[in-house]
Amino acid sequence: MKKINENRGLVKAVFLIVIALVVLGYLGYNLRDIANSAAARDNLAYAWGLVVKLWNWIKSILPPQ
Repeated sequence: MKKINENRGLVKAVFLIVIALVVLGYLGYNLRDIANSAAARDNLAYAWGLVVKLWNWIKSILPPQ
């Protein structure tokens, strides 16, 4: 019975994502246009750079294995 409870978080996340996509479509937003815009690409590249810097910093303070 415990197996069902472990999967509820994943099912809930997928369900919420689907609902969010339906709502965005209903409001007239096109995700393809947003993702292809130069501003979105620049923002994603900047955020990815921050994630890489943070990951490298965490790796540098952890002891070697």
